[in-house]
Amino acid sequence: REEKNINDARGAFNLISDNDSNILGENHSKIFCARPGSRLWEVSADGVVVKTHQFKEALAIPPIAIFRSDSTLESSQEEETEREWPPQSVNFSHLFVLARKYLFSYTTSGLYVIDPANASVLLWSNEYTNISMTTIVDDRIYLMTCDSEFHCVALTTLDSLLLRLYCREQFSECLNACFVYKSQLLNAIGTKDIVEMFEVKDLPRDEKALLRPLITLLQAGGNNRPAKLDSGIVVVHSENGRFADKRTYGCETTSSSQSPEISSDDSSEMQIQSGTDQEDLARGDTLGTASEDVLDSGNYDGEVLDIKDDGHRRADFQENVTHRVQSDLRSIYDLANSIRPGMSEKEIEEIILETDKRMRTVKDSYRDSPGLQTFIYEVTRAAELHYYNVFLENAFVQSIDSIVNDYVVRHFARAFIEINAPTYARCSCGYPYPMDKTVEPKFLAVGESLIKRYADELPKECSNICDKVPYMWRVYLSIRVEQRSALDDLLRQCLQTRDNVVLSFLLPALNEQQWSCVTMCLSEIQDGTCLFCAMPLARKPDYDVLIDWSGIAREIMSREGPDEATAFLIKLESMIPDIDLDRSIFQSIIFTKMLHRRGLKKSIDFSKTNQLSSEYGTICSPQIGEQLAKALEKDLRRPIDKNVFGTGAHHWGMRHKIKSLTCPGCTLSLQTPILLGDNGIAIFRCGHAYHVNCMIERKLTRCNLHQ
Repeated sequence: REEKNINDARGAFNLISDNDSNILGENHSKIFCARPGSRLWEVSADGVVVKTHQFKEALAIPPIAIFRSDSTLESSQEEETEREWPPQSVNFSHLFVLARKYLFSYTTSGLYVIDPANASVLLWSNEYTNISMTTIVDDRIYLMTCDSEFHCVALTTLDSLLLRLYCREQFSECLNACFVYKSQLLNAIGTKDIVEMFEVKDLPRDEKALLRPLITLLQAGGNNRPAKLDSGIVVVHSENGRFADKRTYGCETTSSSQSPEISSDDSSEMQIQSGTDQEDLARGDTLGTASEDVLDSGNYDGEVLDIKDDGHRRADFQENVTHRVQSDLRSIYDLANSIRPGMSEKEIEEIILETDKRMRTVKDSYRDSPGLQTFIYEVTRAAELHYYNVFLENAFVQSIDSIVNDYVVRHFARAFIEINAPTYARCSCGYPYPMDKTVEPKFLAVGESLIKRYADELPKECSNICDKVPYMWRVYLSIRVEQRSALDDLLRQCLQTRDNVVLSFLLPALNEQQWSCVTMCLSEIQDGTCLFCAMPLARKPDYDVLIDWSGIAREIMSREGPDEATAFLIKLESMIPDIDLDRSIFQSIIFTKMLHRRGLKKSIDFSKTNQLSSEYGTICSPQIGEQLAKALEKDLRRPIDKNVFGTGAHHWGMRHKIKSLTCPGCTLSLQTPILLGDNGIAIFRCGHAYHVNCMIERKLTRCNLHQ
């Protein structure tokens, strides 16, 4: 029996099947009847009312925001989505079956899509309130407004929308959709990367890179294909992804007079595209629309014109390849998600071999796909990185030293390099540029264990890891120096990093001949050339000095003490005379040595403590300035100009952060000389400061603001 649609002035009746089939058996057909007050009757085929569905409370949700590819969410729409909506009493005077399982209705208040199986409102929108007539074809809704404007609306999920825009390289539209549906995405995917994406004030030009973390999560979220390994392990990825619990549906619309637009809420979205630009959407989980011709206003005859020119054929081919690639990559995501702590070496090796095999198959299958090379690389690279991240997160629960299988250990090294190497820019010869900013690599513990395992027997493996991830020179070089190994083969690699920590291990261990090599490398660094290929660096680092000698000495002092730092500076002066050093390094060494002599093994860094800010200040008796001047005159054996200390109060070096510049006891300034006297001030852990004289007068022993 064919689906029937009966409308009259009093109500509307529709048949809908349990099994989503167009042919409705007598025992499986359902009839839905609209009733006043946002109610629906569910009626059996023999005319018996089975259920009454009440949607008044379910409609107490904000309307769907309409998204247009060339616009953003208006402030008025933001207010609508943020404020609470009261229950609605709606008469569903027109009912239609949509996508074989939903009910669609429209009133003067807007559009409504209902899920009768769950007795819930999938979405509603107040975008179109002047609809003249409507008809449904499968999952497409054709609207004509009272202004003789035509719109074609089709359901689609939010994740499918974002993936489709990204795959079509419509990165601007994809990012725009993310911001329109910001709250929905944050509710569904609240990871750090996604939150940071919305916190970017000035959007970068590389929108693709900004979207990549979100797209990777969406691609990994829907993998549900089981896979059986040789060991008998069956890999099953749950279908309940971030969007599986509450599928986010939307509607795509073609308008003869409006620009592309989309709308969505927590469980719905609406996309509206121009008919001439619209392409065939993939069938499957995504509910989309076929390409259509532009409709002339007021002259629509109800036919859909399917244009099959060469451009559309090419678009269809690329669309099919796109979905086949994503489908083939699901097995790789399934394998990655099957990795768990406590797996045996044999199980891990099986997963590694199977993943490599499937990845090679995917790459070989789509190597010659025209116009899709960039897309193929992006999606396969995203799958690889997801696999490597899951591998290192879950498999590294035992020491790498205890793993017997060398193939598994080498895979640890490959995963560590693949994840961290892209962080570093490289010269055309393959060696990394100097490190502008020192960022600790991901899974540092894995890298450290690999270096310790390979340091004695396979130094080339250590050098390979360090060349790809220069931060690891800090670990490897400390081992080489401790073993008193020859460092000639590491000089250029370490010097090119210009990392103070790396050089603080390297330089003190060099002999005179090696220092001559350092001098030669410094001239090459000054010329802005690579130390390996002698070619000019495409991106020259912005350094005030070629090598931060003071910073290197500071690292030595903090790690080994002031004596070793002094010895390094003496050796440096003899090897490379006339080196410019920051005076703060001498201050730091002197005061650190004073602390060490008193038994306090702590280093002081004057390069940081001398950077005064408005948050910090120095408050004490002016008499300290007099005592300091006398001490300096005695030490230096020459007069001191007291004006160098300024006119305010001075202290021997203590800096503090206070919450107020007034004394809570007398409400006067903490700098009041008569109240400071010889006793100064007292600062409590809470940040409040008192004149000591005020505390004596009031007999205070603690901050009275917290009593």
